[in-house]
Amino acid sequence: MAQEDIQKQGRPVLRTAPKEPRKYNVLILNDDFTTFEFVIMVVMTVFGKTEAEACNIAETTHVHQKAKVGEYTLDIAKSKVAKATGMARAEGFPLRFDIEKV
Repeated sequence: MAQEDIQKQGRPVLRTAPKEPRKYNVLILNDDFTTFEFVIMVVMTVFGKTEAEACNIAETTHVHQKAKVGEYTLDIAKSKVAKATGMARAEGFPLRFDIEKV
C-alpha cells in the first residue's frame, strides 16, 4: 500500500531514524619488545594522531599496560588493527591491539 493511501486512512506513518552504528574502542597493548619510536609511528600513521598524542598514548601504554588509541565502528576498528598489526609483524615486533565495545 502506498504511503499516501495509509495516510488517507488516518493511520500515522512511523519513520524511524537510522541508528548510529555501535562504536568500539581500539586499545594498544604493552609489550617489552616494540620500541617507543615504532609505536609512535604506527599510532600517527594508522590512527591519524599527532606526534604529541602518539607520544602520550605510548607513555600511557607503557605505564598502564594498555591505552585507548581511538573509537571507531567495528569494520574500521578491525581494518586499522589489521593494518597496524601487519606493519608490526613486517618489522618483527609483537605489538598487539584489542577491540572492545564502548
